[in-house]
Amino acid sequence: MSGPDIDLELELTRLARRLRRRSVQLVSELHPDLDYGTYLFFLAICDAPGRVRGADLAEMTGVHKSTASRAVAALVCFGLVEQRPDPSDGRARLLVPTPDALKRQTAYRAAMRDRLNEFLADWDLDDLDTFISLMRRFNDSAEASG
Repeated sequence: MSGPDIDLELELTRLARRLRRRSVQLVSELHPDLDYGTYLFFLAICDAPGRVRGADLAEMTGVHKSTASRAVAALVCFGLVEQRPDPSDGRARLLVPTPDALKRQTAYRAAMRDRLNEFLADWDLDDLDTFISLMRRFNDSAEASG
């Protein structure tokens, strides 16, 4: 059995595997004991620096609060994340990547962009614009559906 839905699922699976494999290789550059699952929490914190409360992280990532709490504890222990008082709520803590961790994450993302540029070097700009537009539409639809 084949068709567009089967082909799409296959291509998305290939993409997810490749991205995960590449990320797993580079995660150890942030900290040798950092695992991929905890790295995903780190990404969520980096993408919203200074705006993520520990209590909100579980909801953002779709996991149980205890899982998020263990990940935060590991990230703090590894020196990748700091907990700062939330100025709007003295009881809450904001999660912020450390300057060094943020610098390494920025370098990682720059390396990923360079890799993407290599993959797409022979693409026509119109095709690339179409691809980006369709990926954005796909991601927006996926996020809107929860």
